[in-house]
Amino acid sequence: MSVPESAQTHQVERAQLAAATALAVRAVWQGVDPENLEASWAGRAPLAAELIGRGQLAAAGSAEPWLTAEVGEGAAPVVPEAAVAATGDLFPALLSPLLIALSRIRHGLAVGLSILSGAAFLEMVTRTLIADAGRIADMAGMIARPRVVSYVRVVEAPACARCILLAGREYSFSEGFLRHPRCDCTMAAKRPGDTWVPALPEDLAAQMTAEQQQRTFGKDAAAALAEGADLAQLVNARRGMSTGTYYGRRVRTTSEGTTRRGLYGRRRSTYVKAAGMRFGEATKGRARTVAPRLMPEEIYRLADGDRAHAIRLLRKNGYIV
Repeated sequence: MSVPESAQTHQVERAQLAAATALAVRAVWQGVDPENLEASWAGRAPLAAELIGRGQLAAAGSAEPWLTAEVGEGAAPVVPEAAVAATGDLFPALLSPLLIALSRIRHGLAVGLSILSGAAFLEMVTRTLIADAGRIADMAGMIARPRVVSYVRVVEAPACARCILLAGREYSFSEGFLRHPRCDCTMAAKRPGDTWVPALPEDLAAQMTAEQQQRTFGKDAAAALAEGADLAQLVNARRGMSTGTYYGRRVRTTSEGTTRRGLYGRRRSTYVKAAGMRFGEATKGRARTVAPRLMPEEIYRLADGDRAHAIRLLRKNGYIV
């Protein structure tokens, strides 16, 4: 079985709360007077702060009843206000959309578009603040329950590529919750003897439509995934992406996985050793192969519609394992 249904419901409801609050806060911002941004936002910002605060309290307040139903009473109840306070002062978050809009206007962008830029930021930060308040309360409630020994990351597809790659991972309470702006992932409590198995990254990717996979991983990475490429290799490759000239042409490559510890690097090391060749050169104390590791999109460009050749290149570059 996957994570408990209550944990999945908790994640969905928390995400819906963050989205609804962000929409309301965005509407407050977009009501500013284009002719007098600073004064009009000064008058409207307190309402935005109130909406964010309510959303944070609701998110943090949902932790205690959820955990009580899931694993029983804790040593002490979670205080939602304390979780909200731990997210920090709202002033910088409320000032930023104004500064963004004014900066865009100074650089020549139309006032309407500048206001939209501020709205996008405010929506993002609102969702993040609400999710953070909820996650802080969740973790505090789990720590207050000795039966809970760890937590598992709950990810709802579609999500960003990095979050999908972390789906189902188990963490101790000494490890912080990895998140990015607008991240709506939550956690499930894990106790000794629990037999449920969380959804893994590959499970979530399989649940996504072709369009969702393309939006999340990129068109060519999604195609490589359909050919049997390893999800972790595809996602991690983007961290070291660059463009360089090799063999007389410009190609997109990645440095990820090119040391002897990486999958591609291990394969390359075995090959060059057998051929009596030099593996690579030292970069920051680690030897990296001199042979470029192609990005999936470069592989499909070079294959030019030849599926068999694309698969060979995916395997050669360590994406199909």
